[in-house]
Amino acid sequence: MEKPDKLIKRHKPLRLWSYAFAIICIWTLFILISWIWLTQVIASGALETARIEARTAFRNDVIYRRWNASHGGVYAPVTPKTPPNPYLKTDHREIQTPAGIILTKINPAYMTRQVHELAQKTYGQKNHITSLNPIRPQNAPDTWEEQALKRFERGETEVSSMEIIDKTKHLRFMRPLIIEKECLTCHANQEYKIGDIRGGISISIPMAPHEAIESANVTTLSFIYIFLWIIGVSGTLLGIFFITRQIQKRHQAEEQLLQHEKMEGIMEMAGAVCHELNQPLQTILGNSEIMLLDLAPDHPLAKRLNNIQEQVERMSKTTRNLIKITRYETKRFPQGRVIDIVRAAKEGNASKTDGTPK
Repeated sequence: MEKPDKLIKRHKPLRLWSYAFAIICIWTLFILISWIWLTQVIASGALETARIEARTAFRNDVIYRRWNASHGGVYAPVTPKTPPNPYLKTDHREIQTPAGIILTKINPAYMTRQVHELAQKTYGQKNHITSLNPIRPQNAPDTWEEQALKRFERGETEVSSMEIIDKTKHLRFMRPLIIEKECLTCHANQEYKIGDIRGGISISIPMAPHEAIESANVTTLSFIYIFLWIIGVSGTLLGIFFITRQIQKRHQAEEQLLQHEKMEGIMEMAGAVCHELNQPLQTILGNSEIMLLDLAPDHPLAKRLNNIQEQVERMSKTTRNLIKITRYETKRFPQGRVIDIVRAAKEGNASKTDGTPK
């Protein structure tokens, strides 16, 4: 069974890597949530940019309508694209120049419609001047515009939403047109008063250009966040790796210190054993040699005395090895692990160069 300190040493790195996994999960979650939030911000920004474009178009429409109305309308040559406006009931709708050119009056609504047609042809922007009480039937509202006009009557000043037109995504935007003094020239017979809601201008902005910019920004953001995620994960892994290395080095230092302490204990024990055994061994060896001198070589006791001398020499060699122990080595016995004196003293033996047997 492993000792508790060994189990702790083994489990510490595992615990550190568990912490690293938790940190990486938290970092990944933070990056993901932040990325989702910023992509939503980018998408909202693209939508708001389209609204700003629509507001700008509406303000331009209002400005040139006001300019036209302030002049009581303007005249333009009659052409197939600019025929007289049959819905304009006013004196001098057509006039002739001294050169014989027929001019027709262009009122604000007529001019707005022609500008819208040109914008749609040039930029794909679909604008429409409309009213719940239109003079020109083609200015009647569609379902979306009708709902927006009713909301204006309830006090709202702007309506917008994302809609599909001709299988493509558009931002539909609408603001009301307020009756001004100049507007009564054409709409006095409809009993409008200054400040009433005459109708509105709906503007449809294609979202494709804005979505292309949004996609590019999201792609750039994604690369940045992937880079940040890699840096975070790499930093965490490297940090845990270096911490683990430091822990391993500390464990190795502790192990070396423990071995050193064991060696000191062994050396002290070996010195004491050698000191206590050397004198009795020398006495036994000296007495056995004296006894051999008194006996004939073929005497039965001579063989036993030689055997005693061999065992004494073996014990002397063991004591010499004990003194030479320089490292901690063990071997397995049926009773458990014991110090391997020969292997522990091997380095000391190898360092000797006098060649004398030990």
